[in-house]
Amino acid sequence: MQLWAHRGSGKGELENTLKGFEIALNSGFKAVEFDVMLTADGVPMIHHDWVMGRCARSVDPAMAATDPLTRFDSLRARDLRHYSVQGEPIPSLAQTIQFCLEHGMRANVELKATHPANAIALGRAVKVAVEELPADQQHHICENWVFSSFYHASLLPLKGYDLALLYEQLPDHWALHADALQASAIHLHWSGAEPTALRRIHTTGRLVRVYTVNDAEQAKTLQALGVKGLFTDRMTL
Repeated sequence: MQLWAHRGSGKGELENTLKGFEIALNSGFKAVEFDVMLTADGVPMIHHDWVMGRCARSVDPAMAATDPLTRFDSLRARDLRHYSVQGEPIPSLAQTIQFCLEHGMRANVELKATHPANAIALGRAVKVAVEELPADQQHHICENWVFSSFYHASLLPLKGYDLALLYEQLPDHWALHADALQASAIHLHWSGAEPTALRRIHTTGRLVRVYTVNDAEQAKTLQALGVKGLFTDRMTL
């Protein structure tokens, strides 16, 4: 069973930063999960929340009070220079891809559309970022990386890559969606990873990975049920 470092070094701990990914690497992780969103000018950047303030805050303390009122997708890529995550810059998808490739890390790229209108645009931007790479690096990503999303339209431009559908609880028509996108895996919240749901997925030959698991005993139980991957905030799980 593979462990994936959730947002790098975990939620709230330099999450979705190159420094956070370095912490995960130095903690022995071979795989990392991160979130990608589009800026107002269409640049894929690594960030989780739809609004500023929790993950990334204004560098200028006088502006910090307005952070919760500022949507990520209202900012241009150059505007993000005025924000930091505990002193670390918000990285671009291109920078993060290079970090992972240089350090031999597998990646789960979670596409986070901010509204239905930009879901497909986000998928296209991620695809472009990958296809701008040299052929050998593209091949490595195609063979080793996973692209996942709650917003399944975001994955349409990425058909042909290794795709996973994200759910909190397994819905009735999940298999239709998975078949349509040729998804190889389902990613479930731990609360939805009960034996019946896992059996339903496994009977279709798909892998199951579970988020976000921070308890060692829970991890052992899920492994015994055939779960193939866990996303965790704990660097010592």
